[in-house]
This record gives sequence, structure tokens and C-alpha cells, in this order.
Amino acid sequence: MNRYKLSALMGTVIMGIGSFMACLAEKGPYIITGNVLLMVSIFIMIYGYAKWQP
Repeated sequence: MNRYKLSALMGTVIMGIGSFMACLAEKGPYIITGNVLLMVSIFIMIYGYAKWQP
């Protein structure tokens, strides 16, 4: 279960970083990178929370 807990935590951290990048960036490539990080974090968190539910 540690793998799932770690992926849920990492997904949460990546989502925080991606949301700050998407909201606070002023240039297009950084905004797109933030949006991509948000989408990736959603899939990582789905993987983590599919098996481990706090």
C-alpha cells in the first residue's frame, strides 16, 4: 500500500505546483506546462486513490 500512498501524495504536490503555474504564469508556455501538470496529477491521484482510500 505504500506505493499507492506515495502516488496519492505526489499527485497532490504536483497538483499544487501545476495550479500555481497555471494561475500565476504570464507567458503561454508556462501556462500550458501548468495545465499539463494538472492533468498528469489527476491521473496519478486516480491511480493512488483507486487502491488506497484514507
